[in-house]
Amino acid sequence: MVRMNRPAPVEVCYKNMRFLITHNPTNATLTLIESGMKYEDAIQFIRQKRRGAINSKQLTYLEKYRPKQRLRFKSPHNHKNKCCLM
Repeated sequence: MVRMNRPAPVEVCYKNMRFLITHNPTNATLTLIESGMKYEDAIQFIRQKRRGAINSKQLTYLEKYRPKQRLRFKSPHNHKNKCCLM
């Protein structure tokens, strides 16, 4: 069995949320975008922790991606945005 060389996981903290970047940084970037960060800032934030993490195809997908606000919901009691866990 061939063992693949994958980089070690990196932990990222943003607004009291913790993300773990493993071999797929696109999911962590999408989660940051869904939580309210602009895509340029999210890509820069991920690349600070892992250089060269996102290739050109992933970058074009992230540029076209529009957040669907799945990580936010309105609280019926105090009408403030709150985050939920994935």
